[in-house]
Amino acid sequence: MRSRRHWEKGNGTVMEIFGMGGTSRQRKAFFAALVGLIINLILGMVKIFAGWQSGFLSVIGDGFNNITDVGAVILLMMTFYYASKPSDKEHPFGHGRLEYVNSTVMSAIILYVGITLLVESVQKILHPEDSYFSIWTASALIVGIIAKLFLTWWYKRAGENLKSEAFNAYSADSFSDILSTTGVLVATCVEYFSGYHVDGIMGVIMSLFILYTGYGIMKEALNSIIGATPDAEMYEKIKTVILETPGVYGVHDLIVHDYGPENHFASAHVELDSNLTLVEGHELAETVMTKLRNEFNIQAVVHADPKAVSNPKEMEYMRDLEAAIYRTGLPVSYHDFFVVEKEGGIYISFELELKGPCDKSDEEMYQMILTEILKSNPKYFIEMMVDRNFISGKVYGKSGIEHPAE
Repeated sequence: MRSRRHWEKGNGTVMEIFGMGGTSRQRKAFFAALVGLIINLILGMVKIFAGWQSGFLSVIGDGFNNITDVGAVILLMMTFYYASKPSDKEHPFGHGRLEYVNSTVMSAIILYVGITLLVESVQKILHPEDSYFSIWTASALIVGIIAKLFLTWWYKRAGENLKSEAFNAYSADSFSDILSTTGVLVATCVEYFSGYHVDGIMGVIMSLFILYTGYGIMKEALNSIIGATPDAEMYEKIKTVILETPGVYGVHDLIVHDYGPENHFASAHVELDSNLTLVEGHELAETVMTKLRNEFNIQAVVHADPKAVSNPKEMEYMRDLEAAIYRTGLPVSYHDFFVVEKEGGIYISFELELKGPCDKSDEEMYQMILTEILKSNPKYFIEMMVDRNFISGKVYGKSGIEHPAE
């Protein structure tokens, strides 16, 4: 018998049988989806047959729901096929976000199932009806629960191994099927043995779980499409790797985004010694980009900012600025510090980054810092800008640096 590994790679893979070569990740995704397709197809046929034998229409309907799941799995296969295609002129960052679109579609289906179940359950509470119990009905429902338990685990495992939100969505869909089917089974058994109609109440409870699950998946998928920030742990790991690079004295404005589970991009401002030559600064930036690519598979763009590391005079100006900010009590830090001395004045420019809640406007912060720094030296002129969620604000003051006309 051929092992599962043989199906995943090597000659005669499932992907190649169906005329789809693909990457290793694509082959594994296709295999995981194919297992789900076969199980849903068999399960749907069994339920339809059992419902036909017993006359239980809800079981027949559940069987057709499994048949529609087959179509959803085929859509998942097509998604992975097109998502793995290389970038082109119209899509320079690849097609990986199609997986997030698929997750959004699946979450919409889950929400539809939850709403439909909720409406039907309320109707049953208001207008209870007798259920029809038979060994065929019970057997079909139990088989369905067991099969869906396996698919919930199977899709979840695939989602974790492939880092795929699409498979996580299909796992949640299988779990929602378990909830609805379990509700039908429990309600039917309770009514058969006690005569109490509880199917409506069970349906309401299950539908609320399903709606909560669908909402969570849609929120995560839409965040990925819009461009959410990575989790804090990954963000700190990236910063640590950058700061561990010899010659890097700080990092800010780190932005990480992706165009699919395997297409990660980042941009960052790193602070380098202002005395470095252009070539030396470029080499350091290249080193940072190489480290991020090797350790996290992230394609990065690094912007170098000068930092007064070995210039005592610039260090003195920085200490004056830090003291001025401290005296204002503002919850801010600064970066992109630059200084120019000319015409008897000391012109410094910098950007502020909020570190906590602040009810002051950008202009108010500018006036507060200017007032305090002039106490250190009346020759200071400052140019300041506030970064709010990676969006640069209005520039206040002047730096003494000649800017080209816009």
